[in-house]
Amino acid sequence: MAQLEKEIRTFIESYAPLFASPDACSMDRVTALCEKIGPHYRPGMTMFTNGKVSRFKSQSEAAHLIEIEMRNNISTGLGTKLVLEEVEKIEVYSETSALCWMRWTFHPQAGSEFEGRGWTFTNVYGYRGATDGREQGWEFVVRDREINEMVKVTGRSFE
Repeated sequence: MAQLEKEIRTFIESYAPLFASPDACSMDRVTALCEKIGPHYRPGMTMFTNGKVSRFKSQSEAAHLIEIEMRNNISTGLGTKLVLEEVEKIEVYSETSALCWMRWTFHPQAGSEFEGRGWTFTNVYGYRGATDGREQGWEFVVRDREINEMVKVTGRSFE
């Protein structure tokens, strides 16, 4: 079980910095960034958001849909810079799966009407190690707090 937690922490170290990259606020570079993000999601990855369910059938679909979300935020001037503040908890469930509580801060883009009014939230991720010929990745995320905090500050949502 300690080995799985170490594996997850290494995985998070490859995932989280992508959202803090300057590319997350660049219309010219966001496509390439999302192509790096997509492989972190296993096919069938599901997002639960305040009772709504979204599913990515493939990693390429995940990259495409995340790109749409990011481009929308960039075009409104908000940007999409997320910084992982802390992995609050990893709860190993089985030899290949765990729940991960990750606390993020969203930093609005410089020059945005929301500059300096970032918000912090915790998402809960479901991790699955490499199984059945598939690489490791996120199987699901519960992101109610992410959206609720965004709405409190901006009056907007990703949806």
